[in-house]
Formats: sequence, C-alpha cells, structure tokens
Amino acid sequence: MEDIFMSILIGENIRKFRKEKEISQETLAERLGVTFQAVSRWERSEGYPDISMLPIIAGFFNVSTDELLGISQNRQDEEVEKIILECMQYDAHYAVEKLQDCVDKGLKMYPGNFKLMSWYVYAFQRKEPLKAIEVGAYVMNNCHNEEVRGFVRRNLVYAYRNNGQIDKAVEIAEALPHYYDTRQDVLRDMLTGKERLEHVQHMCIDLAYEFWLSIRKIYDQYSTDEQIELFQKSNAIYDAIYENDDMPIALSRKMRNYQGMAEVSLKAGRIEDGFKYMEKAADCAIIHDKLPKKAYSKCILFSCHPYDRKWEAKPCIELKKELLSDFETEDEFYGETRERKEYRQIMGMLD
Repeated sequence: MEDIFMSILIGENIRKFRKEKEISQETLAERLGVTFQAVSRWERSEGYPDISMLPIIAGFFNVSTDELLGISQNRQDEEVEKIILECMQYDAHYAVEKLQDCVDKGLKMYPGNFKLMSWYVYAFQRKEPLKAIEVGAYVMNNCHNEEVRGFVRRNLVYAYRNNGQIDKAVEIAEALPHYYDTRQDVLRDMLTGKERLEHVQHMCIDLAYEFWLSIRKIYDQYSTDEQIELFQKSNAIYDAIYENDDMPIALSRKMRNYQGMAEVSLKAGRIEDGFKYMEKAADCAIIHDKLPKKAYSKCILFSCHPYDRKWEAKPCIELKKELLSDFETEDEFYGETRERKEYRQIMGMLD
C-alpha cells in the first residue's frame, strides 16, 4: 500500500513540476538521462524512480526531495531547522569539516532549500570560493527571504575576497546597510516594554562583539604596549556590561583577549607578563565551564536575559588545545617557555 501511495504522489508531483517548467516528457527524460517511457510510467503512477534518482529529479525542479515525495512543507521546515542547528553546533566548536559535511548532507536531502544553500556559501567560502559564489548568486537571484539574502550577501563578500576578486568584494561590502540603516536600530525605537528590553539586550551583546572583533582585526598595527592596552579596553567593556562574570559569552571573549595579551607579551620577550595573562585566560575558561548550562545572568543589563550554552564550545578544551599547538611548534617567540613550570601549571589548571 505504501508503494502505491508513494507512486501516486511522486507521479502527480513530477507531472505538476514538469508542467510548471513548461517542458515535455521527452525533454525531462533527456535531462535526467532516462527513457521517455520511464517518465511516462512515473506520471501514470505505474512505478516510481529509483531512490538514488530522487535528489537528481528534485534538484532539476529546484525542490526538496520531501516536496517531490509529497511530504508536508512544515515537516520539511522542521527537518531543515534541525540540520541548521547541527551546523550551528559545529560552527560554535570551529569544526569546519564537520560543518561542511553537515551542509552537504542537508543539501543532498533538500537540494533546493535556500537556507541550506546560504549555509553552503558560509561554510565553503574559503575552501571552494568559486562554487560558493555560484551558489550565492543563485540564491540572490531566486530567493525572496530577506534574512537569507542578507546572510548570503555578507558571506559573498568573503567568498569574492578568497577568490582574489577584491574589488568585487569591496563593491558588495559597500552596498551593505550602514549600522544606522538596519532593522535592529529601527526596531529599538519601534518596540516597547519587554520586547524592546530583549531587543536592546541583544543589540548590546552584538555591539560588544563588534568592538571585540574590530580590535582583533587591527591590534597588530600598534606597538606592544598599545596592543596590550587595546585588549584591556575590550575587556573593560565586557567588565562594564557583564559585571558579575556570569555570562558565558563575555568570559569566552575575555579569555581570547587575555590569550592575545599573552601572545603579544611573549613575542616581545616579556615572559613573566606572558604567563600572567595566560593564567588569566585560563581563569576565564574555568569560570565559564563551571557555569550552569542554562540560567539567568545577575548583571543589571541582562538580569532577565536567559542564556543557553547548548551550542557553545568548551573554552578549557579549546584553550588547552591551542596552547599545546602553539607551544609544541618551533615558533621563535615561544622559545624555551614551554619548559617552564608556569606553562605546566597552567596546562594542569585546564585539565
């Protein structure tokens, strides 16, 4: 009975999608590499394609395999969201290859899904920039979801840069909205009550991140003392708005800043300072990993803002992995520091 039902659904959908494309059975057969009689049988519900052909047929019609099979759009949306959440988890853990595998797997299941295609642009803009550009261009030309288009547009900048097309990357970047032309800025003025509070909380998180990220992009243009001061200024912002050290995101960013200060100090031959900052980085990682999985912060600005660490990386694990990688190399500025007791003590803290 299930086979008969599947045959009817697939047959009806193939016929419907073919009519929408305004092509004949012969043309479809030629494009799919099958006989005209096979297509005719499918549409008469006298059989259905081999399962290995479903993604190919769905891709030709620019629909998902679920749509081809007649599965509801709601179910497809739910499945796609699950895949994207999995992608977010790998992204949070900097697991690039697993992220790419997850995106590939999702697109094999739902080859015409714009959200998954947008994640392809993000995941592959370094490894396969030209393909990412092609996929991104397709989304921009066919998708009407502005959130998806915005995500693609931003990542196309990096794809073009990684493909050596700097002028094109700059052209797209300059066409992106200014800070004050974004929905975040307008919604802050339009919303009221609790909705405005939650919206502004998210804006503050984003603004602190933008300052943190910007410092990391330019600090190497300054002297050693100035570099240290810039990292300290970034930490001061996090200390000001997350005064209780009970928000995972703030501790993770502060850890990275202390890690940067340690590296700058070691490169300058300031060994004692280097280990001092490295220990502070370890302290942030330890406090982070001891926080509950889900909770509310006691910071004034975020007192009613919950956090969920479901997709966050483990700073202790990440920091130890990076320190091991750094200190086991022959980089000149690390010198003999890997043999010092301070290094072993810090590594022991992170166990």
